[in-house]
Amino acid sequence: MFSERQQQIVETAIKIIAHKGIQNLTIKNIANDIGISEPALYRHFGSKLEILKGVIEYFKIKMKPALEKLEESTNSLNKIECFISEHLKIISLNPDFAKVIFSEANFQNEENLILKMNNMMNQSHKILETIVQYGQKKDEIRSDINSLTIVRIIIGSMRLLVTQWSMSGMIFNLETEGKQLCDDIKKLMREG
Repeated sequence: MFSERQQQIVETAIKIIAHKGIQNLTIKNIANDIGISEPALYRHFGSKLEILKGVIEYFKIKMKPALEKLEESTNSLNKIECFISEHLKIISLNPDFAKVIFSEANFQNEENLILKMNNMMNQSHKILETIVQYGQKKDEIRSDINSLTIVRIIIGSMRLLVTQWSMSGMIFNLETEGKQLCDDIKKLMREG
């Protein structure tokens, strides 16, 4: 989807936002960090807004393998564990994602960005809710709790864990803590 230069621009934008804040994301700062001129950068993205849209799209592309891996799991609880662990693994390998994507303030002032973020979140919610509903029908997941509530518990727990990890300076192993989170969520979702 991205050319090599576009990917470099997006990755640089992510780094600037993560380390210096969204207020320091300017075409000039991106061009300087890459070592190209501003007009050269504009050949790849027409505006800062287009770069921010690229950041969201880049995150979706990076997370795609986590969603594809769900097909390898045998039952609903394993699919949910895979969903959590694969997402956390990707974030662990790309720590700047946590500071950029999970900070909605970065995207809340632009309607187009809000729409793109909502679409991305809704896609994950729908995938997860489908898994939960299927698990409830197969009696793998308790059905006395609404499927949407279960999805919110899972996603909310993941977001909190990633935020704690990011704000602590990544002092704990995200994947190890994610494994514990998976085990505990699976216990909550089982009947009796």
